[in-house]
Formats: sequence, C-alpha cells, structure tokens
Amino acid sequence: MAARIVLAVRESQYIEPLLHYLHHSEYGEMLRITAFSRKDAFIDFMRGEDIPDAVVGDSSFIEAWLIEGKNMVPWAVLSEDGGYLGKSAKSLAGGVMIAKYQALPSLLGAFLQLCEVQRGRGSSVLDETLLLGVVSSSGNMGKTTIALNMAKQLGEMGLSVFYLNLESVDSSGLFLRIPAGHTPGLERLLYEIKASRDKGEADTIELGQYFIRYDHLRTAAFRPVINVKEMLQMTMEDTLDLLERLVAERNFDVVIVDTGSIEEERAKAVLQRSRILLWVLKNDDVSMYKTMRWLSHCNTPNSGMTPHVMDKSRFVVNFAGNRMEEWVPPEGISIEGVCPFIQSWTLQHREELFLNSPQFQREILQLCKRIVEPELPLVFTGKNLHE
Repeated sequence: MAARIVLAVRESQYIEPLLHYLHHSEYGEMLRITAFSRKDAFIDFMRGEDIPDAVVGDSSFIEAWLIEGKNMVPWAVLSEDGGYLGKSAKSLAGGVMIAKYQALPSLLGAFLQLCEVQRGRGSSVLDETLLLGVVSSSGNMGKTTIALNMAKQLGEMGLSVFYLNLESVDSSGLFLRIPAGHTPGLERLLYEIKASRDKGEADTIELGQYFIRYDHLRTAAFRPVINVKEMLQMTMEDTLDLLERLVAERNFDVVIVDTGSIEEERAKAVLQRSRILLWVLKNDDVSMYKTMRWLSHCNTPNSGMTPHVMDKSRFVVNFAGNRMEEWVPPEGISIEGVCPFIQSWTLQHREELFLNSPQFQREILQLCKRIVEPELPLVFTGKNLHE
C-alpha cells in the first residue's frame, strides 16, 4: 500500500513539478501526495477524518496545524537553509526538518522515510532498534550479498532499515548506485564522534545529516568511505559508540551491520553489541571448523566478549550446492537458512543480478522470517509470538 503524504507549501509552482515527477517515476507506486498551497484549505483537510501517514510543509503551515492539537502523525518542516531528515525542528516539538530544495528523488525518498519510520514502529511490540550483525569466520562467504538482500526484503515490508558497512574496503559499491549529492560520509561522522568524546562536551551530533538513501532497497546508509585508512583507524570504542548512537536514534526498526574480517576491532564490537549475530558459512568442513573455533574463543573468559555470543548466534549457509542433504552440521548448530549458488552471478556485468534473483530472495525472505520475527513480532505473521 502506498504511503499517504499531505504537502503544504506557499508556492503552487513548487507543487506542480514535484507531482509531475512523482507520477512518472517509481515513487508513483510508493507515495500518494495531497498538496495544498492555501493554509485554510490545508487546515480544513487536516480537521477531517482522512488521516495521512505523514505531513510535510512550510513552517507557517505546520505551526498553524500544530496549534489545532491534532498532530498524531509524523511531520516535517521544509527548511530553506539546508535542513535534513533526522534533525529536530528546534522551535517545534516532535518533528524533523527536510531540505526544501534538493533533487526530487532525494526529496521523495525523505518523504518515504518519514512514513516508514512510523509504519515500522507500528508493527513491532518492541521499543528498541534491532541490531543485526552479519559475520563470518573467514572471507568470501557472501556476507554483503546476504546483508543487502535482507535489507531489501525488510525495507519492502515497510520496516525502516539502516545498512551499515564496516568492511575495511566497502564492497557494497559493487552492487549499489551511490546517490548523487554532497552528504558528508562516515569518515566525517567518526571525526565528530571522536572530537566530542575527547572534549567531554555535551553531545550535539545529528546523525540524520549523514544519511543517504538507496531507493531501490528502501534502505538508509552512510556514504561509503573512500579512504581505507579511515576505516583501519576505527577502533572498537569508535564502533560501539556509533552502534549505540544508531540504536538510540530510534529512527530505524532494524540496523543491519555488514562486517569484514572477524579479528578486526570493528567486528569485535559487532559481536559484542548485536542482539542477533548471523554467521554466514559454506557447507564444508573448513567453514564450520573455523566458525566453531571462533565461537569457542568468544565464550572463553579472556576473549573480552560478552558471555552470550552463542545464545544470540544464528547460522545461514551460502553458496549451497546440490550436496546439502549429505552435509550435517555439528550438534547444537541449527541452520536457519540455506541460500543457493546462483549460476548467473558468474557472468560479466552481474552487479544488478545480486539483488534481483527470485530464487535467492525467496530464501532470504524465509531467513528473515525465522530470525527477525521473534524479535519484531507481527511483522510477518500478524501474531505476537511473545503472547
């Protein structure tokens, strides 16, 4: 179902090109916009019983509506001085700001995100962001492919999803078209976090200014880091600080964290802080042996890990071949999903195929149901599993 937005601005010439683009783009299936350029007509509409999913408008329109005392839906003020989604509207309680003049795809993406935050929250009985770490005992397991496909599936279900890539070299750029624009990247945010921590000052960092949106995934993220050195210098403390901020923002239902080598400090922070750890492995003895050794290490007192790593661990087999029925995992290991080897992924110019394989996405959906539903009841089944 398309999200319903009420847009209220002074200039009718602002509305017309926006609606024209909406009706001739992929957003036409995602958004329904009712627009007003007269304040009295806007207020009359909002007094009715047709409640939208979100309200966006100039500050004078929003203020007039808020005075009515019926602000029961998410709302945003259109800022003419470069405001961004996620930044609190300081003069008004409870809303956010969105830059009024920006590329139309980015603007409509911000509208959609405003709706999805509310829709996602409504489907969960938990009042905390689910932090899901994707890890493996060695490289080339396909963690990024699984993480991105999970983000896509959950985003298409209406959940508000954030994808965080913590690889030393971010490989997601092989699969994703990076949005145009001048949004500052993760390296700038890390600098701000360290500076704030070193000075011991009150925290004023607004994460929203660093978010970009991958519209085809319906997922938010940080712009990939170009300088590898910046990632190599990211400590466990930096990573834990970043993860805590993403959870504390409560702008997202799920944060999916894609990791690199498991011995890196960034991955260790993910092992410690995630509520769910999804271990990606292959159906061979070497992969399982290394996974079990790492789990054993994490459970030792001198590992520096929390004592519940095994309890929050889930397992998925990737690149599964025809011999899966002959492979038996160790006792105590329950495989939550089996993702197939896709022959077309060996072709040249295959990047688009990684996120559009019906067979692979079908298995990813089943995986999401098994590991996400217990944490976010009602999302898949409509039944509260904690009753």
